[in-house]
Amino acid sequence: MTLSPITKEWPVQRCRSDSEEIQRVLDILRGKWTIYILCEMRQGPVRLSHLKRAIPGASKKALTSSLRWLERAELIVRRDMSKSVLHIEYELMQHTREPLSHLLAYLANWSKLLNRGSTR
Repeated sequence: MTLSPITKEWPVQRCRSDSEEIQRVLDILRGKWTIYILCEMRQGPVRLSHLKRAIPGASKKALTSSLRWLERAELIVRRDMSKSVLHIEYELMQHTREPLSHLLAYLANWSKLLNRGSTR
């Protein structure tokens, strides 16, 4: 009994396709401060000064660079709220809010499972 070419190729093609999509997400999330920033943004819009206080050890330059990266990746939007004083806010884009929240929760749960497994 032989498998059809479709049966043989489908899992490999599917895996390759999924791997490319997953790699794209991982490339976006790879920055040292990215996950911290995104977790802070789950609560709503944030200013750079808030992120600086909330993420100890992150320099203003590093945070700014990460914010620009996330903006280019179209995960967040930068809003200039200035009237007379400079007031910039960053916010998760509408289409990323829910999926990102689920992804971060899943990663946190997975990490807990991995930690439990490593203590055995």
